[in-house]
Amino acid sequence: MATTGIEPLPAAEQVLLRDVWVVAAPHQPPRRRDVLLDGARIRDWSTPGGLAVGEATPVAAADLWLGPCLVDPYSHLEEAHGLVDNLSRLAVEALGGGYGAVALSPQASPWRDQPQALITGRHQGLELLSWGSFSAGGAGQDFSDHGALLAAGAVGLAEESCHGHPQLLFRGLQWQADAHRRGEGSPLAVAPRDPRLQAGGMAREGADALRLGLPTDPVASELLPLQQLLQAAGLVDGATGLRLLNVSTAAAVACLQRHPHPMAAAVHWWHLVEDTSGLGRLSDSWRVQPSLGNRRDRQALLAAVQQGLITCITVNHRAIDHHQQLWPVEERPAGLAGYAHVLPLLWKALVEDLSLPVEKLWRLLCWGPRQFLGQPPDTLAPGSNRWLLFSPNDPWVMPRQGSERGGGNRPWPGRTVQGRVVASGLVSGRWLARPR
Repeated sequence: MATTGIEPLPAAEQVLLRDVWVVAAPHQPPRRRDVLLDGARIRDWSTPGGLAVGEATPVAAADLWLGPCLVDPYSHLEEAHGLVDNLSRLAVEALGGGYGAVALSPQASPWRDQPQALITGRHQGLELLSWGSFSAGGAGQDFSDHGALLAAGAVGLAEESCHGHPQLLFRGLQWQADAHRRGEGSPLAVAPRDPRLQAGGMAREGADALRLGLPTDPVASELLPLQQLLQAAGLVDGATGLRLLNVSTAAAVACLQRHPHPMAAAVHWWHLVEDTSGLGRLSDSWRVQPSLGNRRDRQALLAAVQQGLITCITVNHRAIDHHQQLWPVEERPAGLAGYAHVLPLLWKALVEDLSLPVEKLWRLLCWGPRQFLGQPPDTLAPGSNRWLLFSPNDPWVMPRQGSERGGGNRPWPGRTVQGRVVASGLVSGRWLARPR
């Protein structure tokens, strides 16, 4: 396998990255710089050739990219101290993929509809945020205690489906608009998905799902609740905090294109990489939420990314145990596990295949997620340790089922992935081992 210019990894405390690409802040194009790393922090930088080597170990870094750590605006951690997934494993997974912050879904045991169920703060260097549940128990019938959740540190409120009373959402939007007018507003993230219309479907309706004999998920299960969400938001003056969580179909993209006002919208990363035409009946990577779309859906989502209609990308990390991995795909809990493959596979799909500028990829994976969470963007500057170093040309192999202690539901087991995060300022020792 090919190696990067930093292998073997230098053991020196001070390292001078020569001629590295730097993505520093929104609205700034990437620039080549010499960057001096002193331990985990950026000590100084300059135009190429502007820094003396001194005691630092010089590293040829012309093929590497330095940028702020990524932000995952939505993922799952059902048990903080579980056997399959827990805080420590989540931190290792996320940091190893270049992520510096993860916002956790309300879906958990216990459900995050009470202040004591929230997980916030830092764990092993990873910033943890929690969405509070919009409805009690996620059932869509009654409000949770919004004020108590937000006072306890919830980054916002979230609902993973639109199966509850429509008036509950409308009242929630009114409440949120009133809070924004008082300067106390927070995001409300809602997934345009109706599980009653989905009716157990696990692949978006179309020729591929029929060919493979998979239960189909009609487009209406996303389109109808999306139309209701947009209509409700249009009826509430000042409802600016609504976030659309994980849109997934070409019909949804067309609906957003016709909508007169911009709307913060997220997409599940896997929907930009894969579609129903690329997977076989026995693939381990079918079972995601929302249901995987067809080729037309993926092309529409990619176009929406290029147009800026999609504003951020979620990971939706969810680990399941190896016993659950052996269940029939229709019965398996929905979700994919892991972070290390996300940036490399999106780099291939967006930067290499679509020629998306790298700064736009960082907008989707770092600055856009911060905006989705209602927070200011992360930027790079001397003194910062919230950085990652990415090598687009460093291959590694995705773990096979049963080869790792965490969840077994990882995409593309045994396949080679091109590109990896080789270092992070949030990781002890700075350098990251090759994923195994």
